[in-house]
Amino acid sequence: MDLKIEHLLKNGERSPVLSWFLAPDEQKFLSSKTKNVIFSETYPEEERRRAIVHPPGEEIEPDFRIAILEITAPGPLRHADILGAAIACGVSREVLGDIICGEEKNYLLCAEEIARFLVDNLIRIGKYHVNVRQVESIEAGPTDNYRSALIIVPGLRLDAVLAKCLNLARSKAQELVRAGAVKVNGQVNLNRDLVLRTGDMLSVRRFGRIIVGEVAGKTKKDNLILNIKRTR
Repeated sequence: MDLKIEHLLKNGERSPVLSWFLAPDEQKFLSSKTKNVIFSETYPEEERRRAIVHPPGEEIEPDFRIAILEITAPGPLRHADILGAAIACGVSREVLGDIICGEEKNYLLCAEEIARFLVDNLIRIGKYHVNVRQVESIEAGPTDNYRSALIIVPGLRLDAVLAKCLNLARSKAQELVRAGAVKVNGQVNLNRDLVLRTGDMLSVRRFGRIIVGEVAGKTKKDNLILNIKRTR
């Protein structure tokens, strides 16, 4: 068991304990170990969530201490650029939640205690100077952080799909896998030959996330036409 999760569970037996932002696999693991847990729902599609583990039978009013930062820029921002710029300010991934990229406004969820720091220090993302302010909610509108695409691949092997999605040589995609930079459904995967399935989520360090969709058909050369979604 992950030592941090173990401490979270143990401390939560005595009094309510607030977690860091948990990845989906951490949420699943935590839920498998205790029923005395509540997860944040800052917006319906929230992916990285904070949790409160509490003693059995104790009623609590959850305060997840999540701040919403609105980011505006002269042009479109990418998920990876926002994440990279925030981490470059000196904060850890654990205090950063979801990143939502929109046409005009972008949002970054973070722990309340670092919100002011990011407002003051997150001034440039990619090639743009940006404005950052804390807001109460995410404006109504699409919160789907992914763009859809069709790609043509020889098969559903991990390295082949990665190479096409990321516009890399297949050897470079294989290097990412060997380096432990690729997670499949929240778990680091070192097997470049893994055959992907519909619904699999790939997380690639510095590149963002990819969701594998359904095979839409085949080309004349018998390659697969594959639906994917990739973070904006």
